[in-house]
Amino acid sequence: MAAGGPASELIMFIVAILVAGSVAGALAYVTNDIAHGINDRGAMLADRLRTDFAIINDPNHIPVSGTGPYTYTFYIKNVGKEIIPFTSDAVQVFIDGNLIPASQLSFEDTSGNTITSLQPYQVGVIKVTLDTALTSGQTYTITVVLENGVKRSLVFTAP
Repeated sequence: MAAGGPASELIMFIVAILVAGSVAGALAYVTNDIAHGINDRGAMLADRLRTDFAIINDPNHIPVSGTGPYTYTFYIKNVGKEIIPFTSDAVQVFIDGNLIPASQLSFEDTSGNTITSLQPYQVGVIKVTLDTALTSGQTYTITVVLENGVKRSLVFTAP
């Protein structure tokens, strides 16, 4: 009977070591997974902070041309430190919450040349073509959203 005591204690000790090792391994895995998630989230946040732009129109004087279809001109300035993709694949435009289809958008520099990106501090032009005119004197909101989720809005009065 005396010999069974140390053997069972040894078995219990080995089981305790195995359980403690398993718990430590699981905690190490979870901690490592959390650390990678925080790192990824930090990189995304840093990218969003380096990417910034402004809609620089005078909200009371939005340029419009045409008599149907109507083309409204909005000026976008890259005020961030990163190049901004400037195409219908990378930029979405909403007017009063309605998505403007890519076929009704054009992206240009201030000279009227088609461009695909905005360099830091460069001004670009988004031309929005609508079949019907916005109601003159009524206020609207244009929202421009970049591919990384950075968005800016401008409340303007239709000419």
